[in-house]
Amino acid sequence: IATVKNGNIADKKIINHNRSERALVNIVLSLKSTVTHEEATIVKSAVEQYISDNPRIWAQLINFRIIDVDPCNDITKIAIRVQHQRTWQDLNPVMTARGDLIKFCTEVLIQLNVHYENKPAVINDLYIKELPEEYIAGLSQPAL
Repeated sequence: IATVKNGNIADKKIINHNRSERALVNIVLSLKSTVTHEEATIVKSAVEQYISDNPRIWAQLINFRIIDVDPCNDITKIAIRVQHQRTWQDLNPVMTARGDLIKFCTEVLIQLNVHYENKPAVINDLYIKELPEEYIAGLSQPAL
């Protein structure tokens, strides 16, 4: 039991997840910005097929849409909302199923070669242009 002053929550939305019949699960997928409409459609069809192959776990695909396109960083983000068969009160099965769905989607993206890979920058890649040519040529100290 928690006690909270009405003024603290007056402008907030309160959701009782116990009353919701089925949990809504949100997933964001990161794809290369070069993804085509056909490839995105294949991903959506694969998710729909996954849902229909697992009717005891998933009820339906609610939404599948692009939410962000950032060509400078070579990334496109797709949001997926899926309805689970259980309520949020059964948190463990819902979260386990969510993880399985994320794994499935990642495998589909890898097969299509559209999975976004965040490659960390290497120090040499960042600063090599600022070093004197003597360093680049392999000398231990720059000529003065």
